[in-house]
Amino acid sequence: MKTIQNNFPKDVYDKVIKVSESGGILTWQQCKLICQQLELTTEELMIKLLPFAASFSKPTVSGFQVGAVLRGEIKDDSGAANLYFGANLEFPQQPLSYSLHAEQSAISNAWVAKESSLTGLAISAPPCGHCRQFLFEAVGSNDFPIFIPTEQQRSNQVEITSLSKLLPLAFGPLDLGGHYFFEHPSFTHHAFEPIEDRADSFVFQAVQQAGLSYVPYTNNYCACVVKTADNTLTSGVSIENAAYNPSITAMASAMSKLALFGSDFSNIERIILVEQVTKITQKEISKTMLASFGIRTELEYFNLACLKN
Repeated sequence: MKTIQNNFPKDVYDKVIKVSESGGILTWQQCKLICQQLELTTEELMIKLLPFAASFSKPTVSGFQVGAVLRGEIKDDSGAANLYFGANLEFPQQPLSYSLHAEQSAISNAWVAKESSLTGLAISAPPCGHCRQFLFEAVGSNDFPIFIPTEQQRSNQVEITSLSKLLPLAFGPLDLGGHYFFEHPSFTHHAFEPIEDRADSFVFQAVQQAGLSYVPYTNNYCACVVKTADNTLTSGVSIENAAYNPSITAMASAMSKLALFGSDFSNIERIILVEQVTKITQKEISKTMLASFGIRTELEYFNLACLKN
């Protein structure tokens, strides 16, 4: 953390460090203020924030930290926007396919926060093929900019490429009759009304969050909500992909968000998974993911079909 602190004057660092209080989100007002103080563009600030984003990673298998900073809708002429952090998350003693990449973490962070659009991504190194596929489903834009640090990162230089250059002739949701999910957010809005557990606000919130899932290929609406002993409350939802494998489970989404709050997962007090079981279910894989971190809190599970009228 000391190296990261050296990247910023103390007053700016004090603002940046508070990002963990919001689960890895820097508001556009904060972004604008910091850019003015440091005389940086938003893109340059995103590059400068990458080591801090990477500090939230949990690379328990690879030992390789990756950070991502995703830019939401641009709010004014200065280029200020909400910035969403992401970091890689790996599950101990589990197959590598369980891993969540930094780009996926940042997109999940923005999606759960109901960001309206994505306008750029800063990443420590060019995205792997897995993440290029996931990004394509999210934005579907051939000119979506990706910012990569140059060798002279300390001079704030930014190398800019585009998703179309990184993923030519892409296969995506349109090939399966779907939509790019950040361009069609209304596609995912479904309301589930629980009856039996309405008195339990925690369960009710989990059910409502399930409606934010992006699951056009299975309709397996699923949400995971976590409460810690210090009353941090966070959630994650399923985000599917046309290529299937890059899809994100609700558990991985929620654990990634909790990591962005700076949690070491040891103080989880309650954790709920709700889903609409279809051809697939996330129940057992979620238990496995939870157990891999040695978390003893029992997973509370609810099938949405049992909570309907």
